[in-house]
Amino acid sequence: MPGAVLLLMAAQVHQQAGSNPLQFNSIQVFRFVAALMVIVCHSSFYTNERLAKGSYIYGQGANGVELFFVISGFVMIISSQGFVSVKGGWKTFAVKRIIRIVPIYWLITTFKLLLLLKTSGVVLHSQLDFWLALKSYLFIPALNMDGEYRPLYGVGWTLNMEMFFYLLFGIALAFKLKPVRFLASLFIPLAILSQFKKPGWPDVAFYADPIVLDFIYGMIAAKLILKGYKIPSQIAIVFIVIGLLYLFVPVAVIFPGYQVNQITFGLAAFLIVYGGASVDGTAIQFSRWAVYLGAASYSLYLIHPSVAPLIPTILNKLGYKQPLMSVVLSVIMAVFVGVLFYRFFEMPLTNFFKRLMKKSAAADAIEIAVDPAK
Repeated sequence: MPGAVLLLMAAQVHQQAGSNPLQFNSIQVFRFVAALMVIVCHSSFYTNERLAKGSYIYGQGANGVELFFVISGFVMIISSQGFVSVKGGWKTFAVKRIIRIVPIYWLITTFKLLLLLKTSGVVLHSQLDFWLALKSYLFIPALNMDGEYRPLYGVGWTLNMEMFFYLLFGIALAFKLKPVRFLASLFIPLAILSQFKKPGWPDVAFYADPIVLDFIYGMIAAKLILKGYKIPSQIAIVFIVIGLLYLFVPVAVIFPGYQVNQITFGLAAFLIVYGGASVDGTAIQFSRWAVYLGAASYSLYLIHPSVAPLIPTILNKLGYKQPLMSVVLSVIMAVFVGVLFYRFFEMPLTNFFKRLMKKSAAADAIEIAVDPAK
C-alpha cells in the first residue's frame, strides 16, 4: 500500500507539473495571425522571384516573427508555473520544449536535405553543406551560401533564437532565478551590442539582435496577467487594433517618411498579446476554427516554404503571370497543407513522445516506491 500511495503521489506531482489551467484562446488566434502574415510575406517574395519580377513584396508580414517571439515569452511564463515549485521541474520543462519543437523540425530539415541530395537547381538559396546541415540539426547559428545566418531550412533561424531562449529560461528554472530579471540582464546587453555588430564577428553574435527583447515583452505581459493586472476590454481592443495596424500595415501608408524601429515593432506585439490576454474570459469569444489554426501555427510556419513556392513555379510554366492570384493561391495551399501536416504528422509525433515521457515518469515513480531513499 505505501508503494501504491507513493506511486499515486508521484503521478499527481507529474500531472500538476505538466498541466496548464490557464488557457488563452486569444494567444492561439494571434499565433495563427503571426503565421499567416509570414506566409503572405514569403508568398509575395516567391511570386516576385519565380513569376513576376518587380511585383510587390509584402515585407511587413515578416513582423509576424516579432509577434511569435512575444507570444513565446508570454507562454513560457504561463506554462512554467507548474514547474517552479516541483523538484527537477526544469527537466520536465526542457523535455516538453524539445518534444514541442525538435521532432517535426528535424523531419522537415531531413526532407530538405534529401531534396538537395536528390535534385539540383530546384531549391533556390540552398546548397549542400555538411557543417551547415549538422549545425541546423543542433540549432547552432551558421552562415549559409548567401552569407546570412540561416540554417539548412531557412525559417529555422527563428528556432535558433527560440532554443536559445528556452536554454536560458531552463537555467533560470534550474537555479531558482527570477526569469524576467535573469533574461533581461542578458538580452538587454545583447540588444545594445547589436548596434555595434560588424561582419566577421563570431557566429555567437547572431544572438546580438534587438529582437531578443520580444521575449522579455511577452514575459512582462504574462506577469501582469498573472498578478491580475488586466485592462478593461474596450482599452484592450484598442491595444490590439493599434498593435495589429502598426505591425502589419506598411508604416509608410499611414506615416509617410516614418523610419521603422524594430524595438517599437516588439512593443506593438506586446500591446496585441497583453490586450488579447486581458479579454480572455470576458464576453468576447474567439472562433473555434481560428483557435485550431493557432494550434496548427507551428506546422503552418514550418511547412509553408516547402509548399508556397510551387504555385508561382506552376503558374510561370503555364504562362499565367498574375501576381495577386499567385500570392492568394500560395497562401491557401500553404495553410491547407500546413493543417494536414499538423493533423497527420505534428500531432501524432508529439503525442507519441508525450506517451514516452509519461511512461518514463511512471517508471521513475515505481523506482521511488520500491526504494524511497531515491
